[in-house]
Amino acid sequence: MAVLDTGCGPHPWLDFVESDARLDGHPIGWPSSAPDSEIDEDQVGPLDGVIDAMAGHGTFIAGLIHQACPDAEILSWRIVPPDGPIAEMDWITALAQIAELVHLYRVGDPRGRRIDILNLSMGYYHETPEDALFDPTLYEILADLSANGTLVVCSAGNEATARPLFPAAFAPWSDGRGPVDPQADVLPIVSVGALNPNRRTDALFSNAGPWIRAHEIGAGVVSTLPTTFDGGYQPGKEIEHIGRVRASLDPDDFTGGFGTWSGTSFAAPLLAGRIAQHLLENGHPGDLEQDMGRAWSALEMLTTLRPVTE
Repeated sequence: MAVLDTGCGPHPWLDFVESDARLDGHPIGWPSSAPDSEIDEDQVGPLDGVIDAMAGHGTFIAGLIHQACPDAEILSWRIVPPDGPIAEMDWITALAQIAELVHLYRVGDPRGRRIDILNLSMGYYHETPEDALFDPTLYEILADLSANGTLVVCSAGNEATARPLFPAAFAPWSDGRGPVDPQADVLPIVSVGALNPNRRTDALFSNAGPWIRAHEIGAGVVSTLPTTFDGGYQPGKEIEHIGRVRASLDPDDFTGGFGTWSGTSFAAPLLAGRIAQHLLENGHPGDLEQDMGRAWSALEMLTTLRPVTE
């Protein structure tokens, strides 16, 4: 499966993650020369010692996928900057390249790559009329991926609102009033809201609405962070006793490789990993029709989505 996010940083759990998969020799997303949020965690205000808001985001996501599906192969590309907002052209270009990789695979071209699931923990609201004009361009690429057997899994957003967040809101709406009509020969967009760890209640921050068709734990989840991350905050107290240092918790020292985070950004990859595990346990990769059937089997088991009946 694949992740388009901030990339994947150094971590002993994730040394298998492929971060430089290319389309016909051309890099997908940002080239290696671009500043890397998973290596340098303080690019925004580099003198304040504060870890950037999105630094480690992609590494955390990769770790969640690995927890849910230990045997999943992960492709990771960078497109999210350290302070969050994504340039539309960068996003569209990277997605189009990924879609072409999948298309080449389906036609038997050795330059292609099989991608069963693409995780997109990102999105936008319709703030201005121009935002809605972006929808057809984005959906056309995602629909191409879906038609070639790739499940696109999207986070639903963290603003505790019923306002549709795209691309998650391209999912089939449960009330049938969504902007996209479900099609029998195209896999649906999978939109994921966040649960609390008890699995009984929705996280208070999670967006809600008929366009959200699955939920997974997204509050207080533990996953991987780059082992190089150590921000400017310090323990509140530190003393030495019989040759050992005792200290209160350092809130931004992640050199142990793990941290806790909350958001639908993390509910989505957890569900994506569970879908990947279901695919591994139920059959083998086949032709497009077989792969579509396996994908729908997973969706019927793990979401409220159902195939279109003609």
